[in-house]
Amino acid sequence: MNDEPRFSGDKASRELRSRFRDALDADDYAALRVLSADLRNCTDILPSAVCVSLGLPRGSTYATAAKTIVAS
Repeated sequence: MNDEPRFSGDKASRELRSRFRDALDADDYAALRVLSADLRNCTDILPSAVCVSLGLPRGSTYATAAKTIVAS
C-alpha cells in the first residue's frame, strides 16, 4: 500500500482528475463524494464542458467542483 499523498501541493494527479471526470460521466455519486475529499484543495482547472455540466463558471477549479458536490 502506498502512503504517499495523491497530489503535491494543490495539484492533483492526472489519474485522480480522470477518475473524477469518469465518475461525473457515470453519475456515480458515491465515487464523486470519495474523490471530492482528495480534490478539495486542488487548484487545477476543470475542462469547460465539466464546468458547464456542473453549472459552474468556466475556469473553475476541481476544488470548487468538489465542494459543490459535497454540499449537494
